This record gives sequence, structure tokens and C-alpha cells, in this order.
Amino acid sequence: MSKTSTFQRHRSFLVLLSIVTAVRLFFAVYLRLVDDEAYYWEWGQHLDWSDLDPPPMTGWIGWLFSSIFGHNEFGVRLGPILIAALFLVLIYQFTRRLYGDDRIAFRAALLFSIIPLFSIGSFMLLPDAPLSLFWLLSLIIFYRIVESGNGNLWFALGVVWGLGMLSKYNMLALIGCVGLFLVLSAKHRFWLLRMKTWLGFLLGLLIFSPVIFWNIQRGFPSFRYHLVERNQGFQFTWEPVQIFLAGQLGYLSPLAFLAALVVLYQLGKMVFKEKDEKALFLLTMAVPYLLVFSIAVALSPTGKPHWPAMGYTTLFCALPWFWDKKWRTGGWWTKILHPAPVIVLSSAITLLILTQSIYPIMKMEPHLDVTNELYGWPEAGRQIQVEYDRLSKEKATVVFTRRLNMAAPVCFYTPNHIPAYSITAVNEQYDIWGRGTLASIPRGANGIYVADSRYTPGNVKQYGFKRAEALPPIEVIRAGKVVRRFFLFRLYDYQG
Repeated sequence: MSKTSTFQRHRSFLVLLSIVTAVRLFFAVYLRLVDDEAYYWEWGQHLDWSDLDPPPMTGWIGWLFSSIFGHNEFGVRLGPILIAALFLVLIYQFTRRLYGDDRIAFRAALLFSIIPLFSIGSFMLLPDAPLSLFWLLSLIIFYRIVESGNGNLWFALGVVWGLGMLSKYNMLALIGCVGLFLVLSAKHRFWLLRMKTWLGFLLGLLIFSPVIFWNIQRGFPSFRYHLVERNQGFQFTWEPVQIFLAGQLGYLSPLAFLAALVVLYQLGKMVFKEKDEKALFLLTMAVPYLLVFSIAVALSPTGKPHWPAMGYTTLFCALPWFWDKKWRTGGWWTKILHPAPVIVLSSAITLLILTQSIYPIMKMEPHLDVTNELYGWPEAGRQIQVEYDRLSKEKATVVFTRRLNMAAPVCFYTPNHIPAYSITAVNEQYDIWGRGTLASIPRGANGIYVADSRYTPGNVKQYGFKRAEALPPIEVIRAGKVVRRFFLFRLYDYQG
């Protein structure tokens, strides 16, 4: 096939990829970093074999691209944008391999481009970026093993699984997904007894081992944080369950979430009634992940609705096939889950959120609009730098906050990247960096305390300084309305 005909065949997908990537580049440059992005960027300034939460891959990516392209929004976010583009290419090729149909593959790529869960934040430096890439690569490699019977691919799967484990601990669920498939598939169960299967797993474990040794040296802070500290005082309530359900409806869009559940159900029917191996693969690559992380979100006081995201991957790859082959005719529910309503509603929600991030067209209380968190830090950072330079002329000065999601943006948005302290009662990364307490700063030092309207400043004298002086608040205005305030305090003569 000539290059021209190949381009013509995939032209629709290439146009989609170009448009989506261009839009992501625009938002990456236009919008300021969210607090978590600044936090992961700061990891890159302290390269290590691991971090408290999650593993180190996100920090490595932030370090690599910001070192080359600058410590700015573009430099921080270029890595995730390239990952998102590669993810879309792999979704397209994977779905083509599953169903041998360019139109089905295009619709799958379109779904991953417009569903809020996969599109909003796709340009941001977050652990889900590398996780999504390595999760999808794992599915592709495992499917090739199932198709071809090539045992050497277990080593490739092990490498990708190990890299995924360096990205986010959610990747551990792959063992459950692969194991469930092999147990249920009589045709492929023999892999459980093959040496290459287990050597591939050991190779992945070897790649992940720096995180294990890093934790051993420090008394397992990461594992203690995830398994104990973040769940202390757990008591079951229905609120996290409600947040989980609302999150799935909002993150996926209501019709896409309903479509995913129907696909899940129908794949189950194909497995148990028709003994369909492809349906078994798609089902088992979804169910363990969705089950584990849906329960985690619904029960954990610190759960996040996006945790089950990767479990939907095979379901949305399969959805266009069901549209085309199974749902052409049927009851009322097939009309509701027709491609047009699902695509239109998902696109509308995504467009609304992206538009809100630029201009607040939805009028709501400022504390309810999370897009307000994308504004104000450059102005606050410049003022913090001015105050820091002024006090530093007199004596040693530190900048500190009570939240890690405040300390990291201080470091990123102050012109000289001032390393701020995060003073909290919980174990966090700043304790590892030696900036989790003021105990180490010299007596008599000055300080600048930073807070914003999300967290009341409280009594700043509790931090041990002899005198405190409040500065005028820095107001963030959007559409003529104050949506956020930053509070700065000059603190003098640290008493210890």
C-alpha cells in the first residue's frame, strides 16, 4: 500500500489527533499549573528513586522536559501532552487489531478524546499520564501473547508492568487482570505453568525494586502512608459512596457511564454463554481494576473518583463495536446509548469544563469552582519574592505554609523558585526533603507565611515568631468577581 493511500485510509484519525493535540497545547500554555502539578514538578528538583506518594516516574518526566524546555507551563506539560498523543495512537491501533475495522477504531479514539475523564487533565503533569500509557501498552502486549502464543513477549510485558509500577501503584491491578484471564481461559491456562510467565513478572519486579529499597531504607513510608495513615480513623459512611457515583457520572458523562456498564454486562453474557475468548480478555482487563478501585473510592475517606479510570479502557474500546454490530436495533436503551447522544453529551461536558477554565460561564460560589485554582499564583509568587528579598536583606528568611499544595506552587511561581516549607502534622514528602518543620531554621530568623482563601490562616503566632505583620490580601478577580484571596504575613525573630 502506498504512503498516499495509507494516509487517506487513516486521514480522519490523523485529523482528530492533530486537533486534539493542538487544543491540549493551547490549554497547557494558557492555564497555570494546578497545585499537584507544581508538587510533581518539585519532585524533579529532588531526583530520587522514589517519593512518598506516588512512585517517582512523574517527577522524572517533569524533570526531563522542564530541564530541556524551561521551568514554565509548557516545559512541565510537554511530557504529558506527548504521552496523551501516543496513548491516542495506541488506542486507535489496538482497537483496529481487536476488530479489524478503521471506523470502529476511529470511534474509540474519538471517545477517549471527548470523555471528560480521559480528556480533562490530559495535558497536565499527573501520575495518571504515565500510568495510562503503560497500562495500555500492557493490554496490547498481553493481547499479542494471547493471539500469537509468543512466550518471549512476557519479558516485554514485565518491563512495561515494572515501568507502570514506577508510575502509580494502581498498576499492581494488572496482576489480578492477567491472572483472572489465565484462570478462566482453558485455552491459555497453560501460561500459569510456564517459566517465561514468571520470569517476566520477576523482571517487572526488578524494575520496580528501587522503590522497594527506597522504602526499606526509610521504614516503608510509602506503604505506611497508603495502607495506614491515609485511612486512620476510618468509619463507614454513605458520603464516599455518593461521591464515587457522582464522580463516575461526572467524569465519564452520564450516558458514557451507562454505556460502559451495559458493555460490561454484555461482555459477561458473551463470555458465559458464547465462550468468546476476545470478550473474556476485554472483561477480565476491566473487572478486577474497576472492582478494586471502585471499592477503594467508595470506602476510603481520601478516595478520588478518577481512581478506577484505567478499568474503563477495554470497555470504551469495545463500545463502538457494540454500536456497530449489536445495537443497531433494539429497545429504548439502545436509542439512548446510540453514538450520537453519548458523543454529544460527553463533548458538551468536556467543552463546558474547558470553557469554564478560561472564562467562568457557570456562575457558582468561588469555593465550588475548582477552575479558580488555576489562577492567582503568578501574582502571588511575585509578591512573595518581593517580600522574601526584603526580609532576607536583614537576616535568614524562610517561606512556609500549612499545606503541601501551597508550598509547591510557591516554589514554582516565585521568580527565584524559593523552596518553601510545609508545616503539617501528617507525614509528607516535605519531611523527607527536610522542609516539614521549622525546627531546623536558626533562632532569630524571619519568615513569610502564605495562605489562601481555601484554608484560614489561623493564629500565625503559633509558629514561634516574636512578631507578625499581615500584608494586604492579593485578590484574584475573574469576570469582575473576587474568586480567591492570598494572605501573606511577615514574621520576625523566630524563637524556636
